[in-house]
Amino acid sequence: MKELYKSLTIKSRIIILNITILIISISMSFVFISFINRKYTEREVGEAGIQTVNALKGNLSIIFDNVTQFSDLIYFDEDIQSSLRSIDSIYMDPYILSSIRKSLVNMILSGEYLSGVYIFDKYHNTYSSYKNAPEKVNSGEIRSTFWYHNLKKARGNGFFIHKSEGIILYRNQPNYISYIREIGDMNTYETLATLLVTIDARTLESYFEEVSAESNNDFFIVDGKNNYIIPPKNHEEDLKNKLDKMQEEEKPYVRVDLQGDRTILVKQDMGINDWQLVGAFKTDKLEVMAPYYTTAIAIIVVINILFVFISSMILTRLIFKPLSKVGNHMRMVEKGHFMEMAIDKHPNEINELKRIFNGMTLSIRNLIAKVKEEEQIIAKGKLDIINAQINPHFLYNTLDAVSALALMEDYQNCFKITQALGSFYRNSLNSGLDLISIRDEIESIKSYITILNIRYDNNIEVLFDVEEDLLHEKVLKLILQPPVENAIHHGIRSRSGKGTIWINIFERDGEIIFAVSDNGKGMSEKRVEEVLKGECKTGKSGFGLHGQMERIRLYYDIDDPISIHSVEGVGTEVTIRVRRLKEGKK
Repeated sequence: MKELYKSLTIKSRIIILNITILIISISMSFVFISFINRKYTEREVGEAGIQTVNALKGNLSIIFDNVTQFSDLIYFDEDIQSSLRSIDSIYMDPYILSSIRKSLVNMILSGEYLSGVYIFDKYHNTYSSYKNAPEKVNSGEIRSTFWYHNLKKARGNGFFIHKSEGIILYRNQPNYISYIREIGDMNTYETLATLLVTIDARTLESYFEEVSAESNNDFFIVDGKNNYIIPPKNHEEDLKNKLDKMQEEEKPYVRVDLQGDRTILVKQDMGINDWQLVGAFKTDKLEVMAPYYTTAIAIIVVINILFVFISSMILTRLIFKPLSKVGNHMRMVEKGHFMEMAIDKHPNEINELKRIFNGMTLSIRNLIAKVKEEEQIIAKGKLDIINAQINPHFLYNTLDAVSALALMEDYQNCFKITQALGSFYRNSLNSGLDLISIRDEIESIKSYITILNIRYDNNIEVLFDVEEDLLHEKVLKLILQPPVENAIHHGIRSRSGKGTIWINIFERDGEIIFAVSDNGKGMSEKRVEEVLKGECKTGKSGFGLHGQMERIRLYYDIDDPISIHSVEGVGTEVTIRVRRLKEGKK
């Protein structure tokens, strides 16, 4: 095939390439149109689904309102009120039983969606009327249910729950909804009994099936944790997982795939507890084409024609081998290999292009060298600026402490803090040098802790674990001060009692590792991320861990030299890694 292609004329090659490009372009256009059509369909189905679910929610609200009104009829029925007032023992009076049942039978016949009505008096006697007989009524367990304790909080108002926590058990009606309220004395407001009205879930399921009969949609009800109150007809487990995703996205509707079927899920609050009505609308059978698609297709065809024409012109001019070699050499330069192209003796446009490109390559090479030199100068300037920002606040606060100790005539601590301050700055300034031995860095931290312990009543303990052969190694000065300062001011001082800081220094894979950990209050993952990005202030000096990270990165040319691991309430560990310096740089 390759040899056959090479045997073709340039004109034939261009025609084949144009046809190939056109096929690819049309295929891409078809994919693009299909994508737009699918998005348009999803939007239309989603908006229509919202309207349908809202209308369905309104009809359900009427049913639930009717149940509430039915409970009002029972509550204010004079025969029921009179009968409940006259109950004074655990034994059921046949006359009272007959009177209450008579009232309940007349009422339940008026509500086609009602399954049963149950009244439990204060002696756990049950008075009921129902269309579907329960298998068992556990009236003695009422006081142990969660909903019974909520009755007092409701203050006479009723509320809906899913089932009844095992009080009413049906053999052929496993799923139902209950409405519960107290029946109080209309004269004294004393609690007389508990009313429980059940709605057969099959009634609502039948209503959902009537609404979705022609469209093959599905409707169901879930609570705030996406547990089913009224389950869907199909895909129960799959839909539950999709609802969890929908809850995370917080959109009015989302598109999901249910076993290969593209489906739009719409969810609306019902205004009852945390229950939500959900509609599942399939889109696979909906082929909706927007009116403006014709214009879009025409534009795409024109673009295809222009694209083929331009491609033909470019291919005609860029088919020659010398230009391909120039292109290959350009790619080498792009990768950083600044090599000159060989130029033959023939004066032509290609050789002229090579001469110009060689001159440009030489200029770029010189420019890169100059930029690197300037970057080193800028980096040194940044390092000097960072170093200048480290110590002023600490010095001012320490001098204030010295003044306070002198005024209190605490000469011993005044002497100790002055000696420690001198030692700290001798090691910190280091005669203007950037590097300091690890031994001197440790002494500097000890002086720093001495100063803070005098200021903060000896609440800080520092423990060192250092490999002996590293004490003479040179490192960037003040490398430990920012993490120690951060551990004190943002960890230990925020907790009660004495705090401890552990400083471990060891070598690993040619790098010196400084691990500073504390038993302070710790930080959240979000806070750790903010500290590493420099989005929050960590050091009282204003320098902090982010400034330290930039300082180490500029000097040692290390990416991400600082890492932080923290657990809230446990503590924080800051790890700093630097390269072991060669003798020349030391």
